[in-house]
Amino acid sequence: MFAAVLLLSVAQAILPARFVDAELSRHLTSAAEELLRIEKKAAAEQQGLDALLYEDVLSLLDMALRADPQNLHAHALAAGALLLKSYDGDSYDICTLLDARAEAEFVTGHASRAKGDDLAGARAVLHEIALIPPDEIPDPLSSCDEEDERHFGSRSSPAKTR
Repeated sequence: MFAAVLLLSVAQAILPARFVDAELSRHLTSAAEELLRIEKKAAAEQQGLDALLYEDVLSLLDMALRADPQNLHAHALAAGALLLKSYDGDSYDICTLLDARAEAEFVTGHASRAKGDDLAGARAVLHEIALIPPDEIPDPLSSCDEEDERHFGSRSSPAKTR
């Protein structure tokens, strides 16, 4: 009986924290999604601005994924934002592309739990990456340093550890 009461107390202490984390993650993801819409419009109007704009979206998504690493919508949005960020107008950054692919593969790897739009978006990112001509990715894979600080845009992004 004591073990059951103790287990119930522990569960009550843990469940609200997980709920709060998941709720926070959803709010951060929603904010990132709205900001991404705005930044896509701004990037379309201002040539060369796109790569700079997506950092704040990725920061919000990184915080959302730290709160809830299983937030598939945040992973799907991150994949798309990273793909956009990877292109500088002339070529693609290999490290950012690898991060985009990792985020998209996380979503497709959890397809049974993913919403249709998130799964379709992740698959679209993977398809777009596959279509990039090799000569548009000038840097070798070895240019991605595994010792970089853990953040989006580095080879050792949090997606690799989830």
